[in-house]
Amino acid sequence: MVTETEDVHAQVQEDETHHIFRSSNQNPMSRHPFSIRAYEAISNDCAEQWIAHHQWGPACTGTDLSDGLQVDGVWAWVNGSDPVQIAARQQYRPSKNMNMDATHRFTEHNELLYSMRAAVASLGPETMQRTHILASAYHGSNGSLHNMAGQVPFWLNKEEAFTGKGRVVLHHDADYFKPMAGSTTNMSAWEVQEWKDAVIPSFNSLAVEAQIQNIDHTCADQLVYYNDDFFTLRKLAISDFTTPLYGPVIKTLTRITSMYLPAKNTLWRYIKPAGEEPGIKRAGWVLGMRFSLRPLYYITHHPRVLWLPLLREAAQTFPEAFTDTPLSRFRMQDNVPASIQAIFLGSWYVVERHREALLWTWAVAKWGGLDGTMNDLKKERMWMELANEPTYSRSYLNIRVPVRAPIEDPNVFKSANISMPTSTEYSFSSKDGYALTYVDSMWPWNRPRHGYPDLTQGLLKNQNSTGDSTRESQHVRDPNFVAAKACAIVRSACFDSFSGNETASDFFKRIAFEQPKCGDCIITALIGASGPSGIDKFLPNSHTKLVSEAHTPAQSRPPHLPLTSDWTTSDFTLTEAIPKDSIKANMTLRAWCIRLIQRYSYVLGSVESDFYKVERAKTLEAHLNGVEQKLEEDAKGGSKGPLAFLCLNDDITETGKLRDRVDELLKDFFSKMWPSKLSFER
Repeated sequence: MVTETEDVHAQVQEDETHHIFRSSNQNPMSRHPFSIRAYEAISNDCAEQWIAHHQWGPACTGTDLSDGLQVDGVWAWVNGSDPVQIAARQQYRPSKNMNMDATHRFTEHNELLYSMRAAVASLGPETMQRTHILASAYHGSNGSLHNMAGQVPFWLNKEEAFTGKGRVVLHHDADYFKPMAGSTTNMSAWEVQEWKDAVIPSFNSLAVEAQIQNIDHTCADQLVYYNDDFFTLRKLAISDFTTPLYGPVIKTLTRITSMYLPAKNTLWRYIKPAGEEPGIKRAGWVLGMRFSLRPLYYITHHPRVLWLPLLREAAQTFPEAFTDTPLSRFRMQDNVPASIQAIFLGSWYVVERHREALLWTWAVAKWGGLDGTMNDLKKERMWMELANEPTYSRSYLNIRVPVRAPIEDPNVFKSANISMPTSTEYSFSSKDGYALTYVDSMWPWNRPRHGYPDLTQGLLKNQNSTGDSTRESQHVRDPNFVAAKACAIVRSACFDSFSGNETASDFFKRIAFEQPKCGDCIITALIGASGPSGIDKFLPNSHTKLVSEAHTPAQSRPPHLPLTSDWTTSDFTLTEAIPKDSIKANMTLRAWCIRLIQRYSYVLGSVESDFYKVERAKTLEAHLNGVEQKLEEDAKGGSKGPLAFLCLNDDITETGKLRDRVDELLKDFFSKMWPSKLSFER
C-alpha cells in the first residue's frame, strides 16, 4: 500500500524547483587541519614585524594579501511551502507528542533571492566571487536515502549551480552532511551511511550550521554566513567582515541580557525547545570542557563571519558535538543528544584558541623551553617579569589596564592596501590580549555600546621625524597617566606558592584552565609590559631551533595545539603539543609560536542593525517605511550610525487577506530595494 507521503514523493520529477539525484558520498569529514591561505602568503619576517611588534614594516612590503580580501557568501534556505517538504515534515515528526506550531515560519517569501542580491551588491562580485545555497533534500519514492529529491529555488539557473565552478553552488544536505570520527577511531562507509539514515532529511537549522565546514567548491577561506532573512542595506568594505591583518570580525555585544552561562543540559530544552538558547548554552559547556567554563556573549543576529579552516578545526576538536547535533531532525526533539549552536561555538573557539596560544607560548615555549620543567628559580624570574620589578616579598600583583595603540590605524590599512571599514566599529582586537578580561573588570553600566574599554587613554602620539603624517607614526605612553586596575595575580593560586618542580605543561594547565583568572590576568600584564603595541613579552628568543631528525622535511599542517575536547587529558609538553609536520625547515620556536598566535587573530566589532519580527501586516508596513526613512537620513549624513543590516524574521500568524498583504508588502519592498538581477538567475 502506498501512503499519501510516498505518493507525493513518487510524483516528484526533475523540474525548476526540484533536482533528482543519487547521493553516494559515504566519506566522513577529514581530520586533517587546513592552512589559511592569506597567512601562508605572509613571510616569517613579515609575521615577526606584524604579530610580534604590530608594525606593517619593510619586510611586509609587496605582500600579496588577495587571498584574504575575498569572501564566499553562504545561505541556509528551505522552501517550506513545497508540498514535498510539508509531507516530509509530517512523515518524520517524532512519535512522541511534539508541538510543531512553527509551520508558518517555513513559509516562502522569496527572501533568498533578495538577500543574495543585497549581499553581492553591497560587497561587489569581485569581493564575493562565489555564493553557496544550502538546501534540503528528501527521500525518493522507494524510501532509499540514495535516491533524493533536492529543493531548488525556482529562479536559479540549475546548469550553473551544479557545476561547482560558477558564481553559485547549490549544496544539498544529503551530500555535504558528514559525521566526524573520533580522534582515535575511523568510520566505515556503512557507519557513515547509518548516520546519514538517522539525520536526512533534516528540518533543523542548527543541524545545517553544524555542517557548514563540509561544503566544497569554495573560492575563499573566509565565509560570510547568512540566513535567508538577512538583508544588507548599504555598500560595505571587506574590512567590515574580515581582513588578513586582523582576522575575522566577530560581532557581539556585552549586555547582561546577551550573556549565556554554559550548561551541559538545560531546562530551556524543554521550556522553549525551538529557540537558540539550549544550543548556545550547550556550546558554551563544550567550549568550557576544553578552555575552562565562563559566561560568553551572544553572536549578534546578522551576517556572521566564519573562517573555513578554523571552523573545520573546531569540528575536529569537538567531533562528538558536531556529529550529534544533526541527529535532531527537529530543534525540539528530546530523545537525541543535545545540540550545539555551531556559529556561537565556532566564533568563540577562535577567541579561546588565541588566549590558549598566548599562554602556552609564554609558559611552555618561552619559560619551559626544551627541557620542559619549571623550578623555583624559573618561577621567580617569571614573577618578576610580570611585575616588571623585583618583588620577592609580594604575594600578589595588581595589574592595570594596558595603554595601547588604536586598533584601526589608517596608516596600516593604507600600507597593506586594504580599505578601512565603512560601518563596523572595531571594538577590540586580539592584538590587545583576551577580550573578556577587560569586560569582567568593568561594571555593566560603565561599558560603552560595544562593551569594551578604550585602551588608547593615556597615549601620546609622536609624528615621525620628517613630520610626514602619511607615514607610520609612533605611539608612546603618557608617563603621568595612571590606568585603572584591571585584575590581580595571586601568587599562591597561580604559581602554587613556588613550591617544588613541575612540568611546564602542568603549570600551563593550571594558569590557563584550572585557575582561568590567573591566565586572564597574566595576559593583561604581559600585554601591558609589551608597550603600546605588539606581544613581544610572550615570545621565546629567536635562537631556539625546532628542526630535528624526527620532524618531516616539508610542512603539511598549520601550527596548532592539541585538537582535544578535554584539557584535563591533554598533553601540552613542547615535544607532544607541536605537530611534527607543522614545522618548516630551519624554523625557530619563536617563528612557530608567532604563526600559532597569528592563526587565531580576530576582531570583536559592532554594527548598526535592525532585527524585526514580521508578525502583522499593519506593523510591517510602518516598520518598512521607517527603514527607508532611516536609509535616507544615513545618505544625508544625518544619523548617528549608518544602518547596515536588516533581519525580517518570519513569525506571521495572520491568515487570509492579511497574510496576502504581508506577502505584497515584502514583495514591493524587496523589488524596490534590490531590482538588479544576479548573473545566475534564470
